[in-house]
Amino acid sequence: MLNYLATPLLAATRGAFQEPPADVRAMLCDQLRFALENYYVHLPQKRAGFAIDPVQALTLLRNSDGTNFSRRLLSIVASLRDRHTTLQLAPPWTDMVAYVPFLLEQYHENGVPHYIVTKRFFGFEEIPLGVEVTHWNGVPIGLYLENLAEETQGAHWSAQMRLALSNLTVRPLAYMLRPSEDWVTLTYLDGRGGFSAASTPWRCCAMPAQPPSSPMMGAAAMPASAMAQGLDRKLLATGTFLRDAASGGRGGTGGGAGGALTPSQSGFVTQGPFRYGRVPTPAGDAAYLRIFTFETDNAAQFAAAIAGILATLPQDRLLIDIRANPGGNILAGQKLVALLAGGRSPAMAPIDFRNTPQTQALTTVASLAPWHASIRMQTSTGLGYSQAFSITSLDDLPAYRYPGSMALIIDALSYSTSDFFAADFTDNGLGIVIGTDPLTGAGGANVWSWDVLSTLSGLVGIPIGPLPPGYGLNLSLRRALRTGVSAGIPIEDVGVPASIVHQLTKADILDENRDLLAFAGAVLAECPRRFQA
Repeated sequence: MLNYLATPLLAATRGAFQEPPADVRAMLCDQLRFALENYYVHLPQKRAGFAIDPVQALTLLRNSDGTNFSRRLLSIVASLRDRHTTLQLAPPWTDMVAYVPFLLEQYHENGVPHYIVTKRFFGFEEIPLGVEVTHWNGVPIGLYLENLAEETQGAHWSAQMRLALSNLTVRPLAYMLRPSEDWVTLTYLDGRGGFSAASTPWRCCAMPAQPPSSPMMGAAAMPASAMAQGLDRKLLATGTFLRDAASGGRGGTGGGAGGALTPSQSGFVTQGPFRYGRVPTPAGDAAYLRIFTFETDNAAQFAAAIAGILATLPQDRLLIDIRANPGGNILAGQKLVALLAGGRSPAMAPIDFRNTPQTQALTTVASLAPWHASIRMQTSTGLGYSQAFSITSLDDLPAYRYPGSMALIIDALSYSTSDFFAADFTDNGLGIVIGTDPLTGAGGANVWSWDVLSTLSGLVGIPIGPLPPGYGLNLSLRRALRTGVSAGIPIEDVGVPASIVHQLTKADILDENRDLLAFAGAVLAECPRRFQA
């Protein structure tokens, strides 16, 4: 088992690694600026919605003397408020996580937020479990989180605050800079009416090796999943670290659809990215399915695994929980919608390109041909975006369809493919949406890695060179649109609203979502068989 005292002090890295040399800085600015200007699907919306000009900011950074280059570059990326579009720093930061060895979670009592220590990692015991934290380095904890929230990539305030709490004690250094302090002092209520304090330094360790977002390959060999990604990689990295820490540093549950069965205290079973079981409601037991990620290379197998699980659970009522789900394969999320739609053929959120000469050329690739005609007409129509098409085939689904009424549980960390899923769930009238926040994370895009973009662009005569060695870039290439009565509204920055909000209680935090599931079960018991959006 990993001991936190054996991991290096983060302070030891200060001054040990220099900013990249001038040629690397220039290449990073040039490549990112070219990608944003010519391919980035949200550029007009981000300029209008957040009053920013990232292209000009990159021009100024390229012409600067390089002082604080990495900080300024990551700040430009963060200003997009787009958790899809991420720059991954080169080693040694690529697989490194900065952490303090505990986790804080938030609950509400009479509308007032409270923050308690719910987990400790790697043998750390200096702060008692369950204590309420009042200050972080002398700053009231709520105020500290508000300040941290402004530096996140959240599209709205709820998402910014959730992200700030998510990365309060765990910070993947591939995507964010080191904390400014060398140690953390927590002040907490000691349970006897007084206050106590404890200090611990920031430490760092290497994460388990992460698979590349998509390896370099020819277009013919490129799997469908490489072009159908919708994923917040920083949130995925945070979750991977927390799962590994919970297992004592021995490696957590894998992200595939298989995996060992692990029972929890509540009687739920965890299998790969799923947790499932029964929840009592006033109308009888309901099925419960939590999906931690939609990340999979095989969407059909993912859907088949869920169908097999649902078939073993109550068929009258179903709670689907996608809180803190960072997304994954868009095809997997949309195939699940079809499993829940009864005998209907659901409308799936379509996606479109921004109209530019580069996307016009890109869509001459056979698999992107449906978008080409409308982009080619841009010179005469003046439209900024192409036609929108669904990318999900329903030909390979299992025969099973869930027959009962349903409710979906979301929060502001439900992102990307989870946003797609929540939008399709709502727009097809599949059930009611219960939120522990008012909105999903508002990530409405299909994201491509630099390798996918450069491979496909190279095929059509637009050579895009590699990034500097060790760096990675993921970019929103196609945006998602709502269907039904919300047809045409983008998901990006808007999100999917909850019909009912339940603020998490102390019992939810300490006793496996006890009040949330009771609340959701009661709501579901009162719902008609199909909720009409």
